[in-house]
Amino acid sequence: MIATETARTIFLVLLGLSVIWVIACIVRNDMQTIVRAMVVMIVVGLGFFYLNQTKLKTISFKAIKNDLFPPKTVYYSYDKHVSMVDLAQQTAYTFAEPGPRFVLDMEEGGKYLSVKDLDPLNDVLKFIGLPPVTHGVRELASITGSSHDVNLYRWDDYQLGILTIERGICHNSRSIETFPCIVSILVRSR
Repeated sequence: MIATETARTIFLVLLGLSVIWVIACIVRNDMQTIVRAMVVMIVVGLGFFYLNQTKLKTISFKAIKNDLFPPKTVYYSYDKHVSMVDLAQQTAYTFAEPGPRFVLDMEEGGKYLSVKDLDPLNDVLKFIGLPPVTHGVRELASITGSSHDVNLYRWDDYQLGILTIERGICHNSRSIETFPCIVSILVRSR
């Protein structure tokens, strides 16, 4: 990632150099190179124009892609249930099938999965009105060793208390595909 102001300065310098290159090609009457110089000048100019128009504070390829081509908002059907358990408020969000995709990575041993890519998960949390998570976690069974904790992922330091996500396998009948998905999200206050 790079700061937008820094990228803007770099593109301004490159634009100045490309203008000098075009002028040098015109003075030398080099018609073969002038086309390349003009293409470079136009591309750098468009980049500089974009950087002047964007509201992004930092620039990365992913941020630019999402800014130029925003991902379509996906809507999920879910039920929300609030209850009191052991003097703590517990809010459960249960998703109808097919639930949101759950992007997971295989751990070294190949037995357990872990959450590393937070963007898809944070999109789902944002959709249901919850704050984002700040770090990935391993499957709870890999930590506790209990077979009851398979398919569970828990954040003990979550902003609202303890966040637990249950993973399942969803089937999308429209595209005839099967994928790991979020079955339920449980937030328990401390």
